[in-house]
Amino acid sequence: MKRVIVILMLVACLCGCDMLLSTTGGSTLNSMSQTELGKAVKELLQTSANNSLAKLGVTNGFFQNGEVKIPFPPALQKVEEKLKQVGFSNQVNQFTEKLNRSAEDAASGVKEIFMTAISQMTINDALGIIMGNDDAATEYMKKTTTSAITSKVSSVVAKSNEKIKLANYWTPLATKYNAVMALTGGAQVNVDLTQYVTERAVAGIFKTMAKEEKEIRTKTSAQTTSLLRTVFGGSKTSGSSSSSGSTATKTGAPTVGKPAATSSGSSSSGSSSSSGGKAVVKKN
Repeated sequence: MKRVIVILMLVACLCGCDMLLSTTGGSTLNSMSQTELGKAVKELLQTSANNSLAKLGVTNGFFQNGEVKIPFPPALQKVEEKLKQVGFSNQVNQFTEKLNRSAEDAASGVKEIFMTAISQMTINDALGIIMGNDDAATEYMKKTTTSAITSKVSSVVAKSNEKIKLANYWTPLATKYNAVMALTGGAQVNVDLTQYVTERAVAGIFKTMAKEEKEIRTKTSAQTTSLLRTVFGGSKTSGSSSSSGSTATKTGAPTVGKPAATSSGSSSSGSSSSSGGKAVVKKN
């Protein structure tokens, strides 16, 4: 029984690859070599990484971005509330701003790690990303770079914290809070700010990268090279889709993404029939 299940899974995978690489217009994915497809995925990663770091690694890249802004440490919410109660609201806000300045510095210093990981990607990795979800490339980068990125960001954050004198903003807050707690018998506070900023900065980088990747996969305006338009150009543009529920495509462009069955057995305009023909990716 287990043997049958394994065979069925292999068949399903092979069929999925055939559907993915089938002809869908004037341009065809199955006419492209594995090297070309791999290059397309590398361009996808390079573009999403560059766009993300360009947005985050500047003043207010984190601080004025509601999706990744680093807040006062959630674990210290009571500290924040107590400090505001005793008139330290401005100091709390200044401290939060400095946390984000530190992350912005860090984001501007990790590009080389991403580029190295992209250059080491294999053809199998690339083909898997093409078949994957809208964040498949970002998930690949998480898997291959998180350790190195975290180490790099931590180092930059530590230096940045010294440069912007984060301790000068945190120490008065912690001292004031601990003094209040000493009178009430509450717990004293001591937080590793470098670790906190590092974790939030790394999470923010990958979150932004996933968003950029989806834009490239689904919006023509974000496909800035001819190769990206060839491989991903049949995706949805500006979030629109056809009335039949299938993915909207540009005329003559291939649709790339998760294989989707259609009631007619063929894709939209300019597509070829799926009755029996298997696409073959050219070997190099």
